[in-house]
Amino acid sequence: MKEFELAIIHSGFAAGPVFDADLTRVKTDPSADQNESYNPEHEMTLYNRAVDSLDRELASAAEKADRNSRDIYETERLLLKDNAFSETVRELITEKNMNVNTAVEHAGNVLAQKLAGNENAYIRQRSSDITGVTERLLEILRGEGTNTLKVPSIIVSEELNPARLSAIAPSLILGLVTEKGSMTSHVSILAGNMGIPYLYGSREALEAVRASEKAIIDDKKLITDPDEKTYGEALRRMWEENERKQSQKRRQKEDSAGIDEKIHTKVYANIAGTQDIPKLIASGVRGVGLFRSEFLFLDHNGAPSEEEQFEAYKAVAEAMNGKETVIRTMDLGSDKKTNWLPMPAEKNPALGCRGLRLSLKEQDLFRTQLRALLRAAVFGNIKIMLPMVTSVREVEIVRSILENCAEELSNEGIAYKIPSLGIMIETPAAAMIADELAKAADFFSIGTNDLTQYTLALDREAQGLEAFYDPYHEAIFRLIKITADAGHKNNIPISVCGELAGQPNAVKRLIECGVDKLSVSLSKVDETRLQVVKAEAELENRRVEKDAEQSPSIAAPADGRLIPMEDIPDPVFSAGTLGECVGIMPDSGIIYAPCDGIVSGVAQTGHAITFTASDGREILVHVGINTVTLAGRGFKVLVQEGSTVSKGEIVMEVDLAVITEAGLSPMVITALLS
Repeated sequence: MKEFELAIIHSGFAAGPVFDADLTRVKTDPSADQNESYNPEHEMTLYNRAVDSLDRELASAAEKADRNSRDIYETERLLLKDNAFSETVRELITEKNMNVNTAVEHAGNVLAQKLAGNENAYIRQRSSDITGVTERLLEILRGEGTNTLKVPSIIVSEELNPARLSAIAPSLILGLVTEKGSMTSHVSILAGNMGIPYLYGSREALEAVRASEKAIIDDKKLITDPDEKTYGEALRRMWEENERKQSQKRRQKEDSAGIDEKIHTKVYANIAGTQDIPKLIASGVRGVGLFRSEFLFLDHNGAPSEEEQFEAYKAVAEAMNGKETVIRTMDLGSDKKTNWLPMPAEKNPALGCRGLRLSLKEQDLFRTQLRALLRAAVFGNIKIMLPMVTSVREVEIVRSILENCAEELSNEGIAYKIPSLGIMIETPAAAMIADELAKAADFFSIGTNDLTQYTLALDREAQGLEAFYDPYHEAIFRLIKITADAGHKNNIPISVCGELAGQPNAVKRLIECGVDKLSVSLSKVDETRLQVVKAEAELENRRVEKDAEQSPSIAAPADGRLIPMEDIPDPVFSAGTLGECVGIMPDSGIIYAPCDGIVSGVAQTGHAITFTASDGREILVHVGINTVTLAGRGFKVLVQEGSTVSKGEIVMEVDLAVITEAGLSPMVITALLS
């Protein structure tokens, strides 16, 4: 039994048999090309069949996956059908007389090496994806591969990719261990979406686990070839944790029902398109905090038309039935590029033409989107949000374009509505001038993913620097606080729509910073609601304790039996109309000052006195129920308006017999006026 400490991509616990995915990798035999019966047409037929088979496999995986995973599988399908790849295979078969296996392997190597040499980190990572597509094609051509896995196992490999992972049913994957890995790789995202623990980073550990029949993943610890006792305890723990997770999910679903009415911080949902509408409605969220409209552009072979966009935005707005629906304008550029929109090669795309910068550069495309949004706003509570804003001037330009688009629609006789215009705070520059931006925008939404990247000067796509990427860095929360303060000063709401909003350890801190809304993925809505309840309760308890420490106590104005507010026989008091209060059924007619302060008011009939405490609180002492009808009989007030009093000082003498003989209650009520 050996233990290794590895880098964590996704933490968790797993125990089970080991499956070496690299054993299925095909070794081609170039000598097979020298065959008298070689038939290029037959080899191409084998290739096309393998492509069709893998395409169906990826399509099936995409159909069963959530939105983020679905996009990854669809990207793999595009790589599979890449013209350069297919054409290279065809040339090698028809002109070089290579068999299909050798041709596929060679074409894959050529394209993977080309991508690996690209300056863009995101494109470099796609090198692994094309390698995965190649390997899976070779497995299919040989008629075997990773789908030979039959029992739930811990998958080990030098490097994994979506195409190879798609061949394995998620229920059979207990955990992943690889030598190479990245926090931002497609396999990392898939593993996170499936809740699978994932460790990487050590050739020695990989070789050790390969040589084991079974293994254990425990957070960042990998145990290879465990003894029977250790393994048995691990299996029991895994079963118990699975049961606990299922039970927790059921409780979260039950507990979150109707919870929105009990919390001040609103929980909204992040969505990517109309396909999320069923889950969106089922979640019952108060609104959509982020509709990522760029997926309408990424999912097309060309720019989506105004009508296509209008129908998509309208569908979500109508489904939300008047609830707030924030639609972000196309956030293209950096790691989100399309084949149909030419973009210049950039050494660092994250700092280049992306987000609003690209929209203002491609104004025909942008105007089409804005027209669609203006039209859709007629059908619901749509709000427009701009990504990557760094100056007031940018917001002013967009407002001018919006007004121009509205004028066009008006001239064309098309119904429209100009929605609220908000901006994303994603850079330190935007956070530091939030007070100026708040005067130009209608709301703020903080994108913590990019804000973290730019604040820490750390490319999210960079490999080997995961230990330095800290979304909980104090600088991030300080910038959020600056933004929230500036927004509230100008009466505009603040939301967070980045990954941090859905992290249990961050919810309370974000609320403390002044965030009004948290917008999270649909899968995290229920959990985030419960985290908000917990955080708000803790913060309220802390506030009450602090107030109690700082504020002078209020003394009872009479000796006697305490009566709860809801039992006071006067709806003005029992309903809390005047503020929180309490009653006392008095033992005597002596009434005391409830605090140190000044007498700020004395009723003309003498039955009530108002005090202003030294901390500014207004306190009413009201003697009897409906005793105003006595017109002062039975009351002797010993102070006058403006008198300074000390807590416990006698301020009134009351003849209780006069009150009771009149058939009235002598109850003394103390109210903290609101």
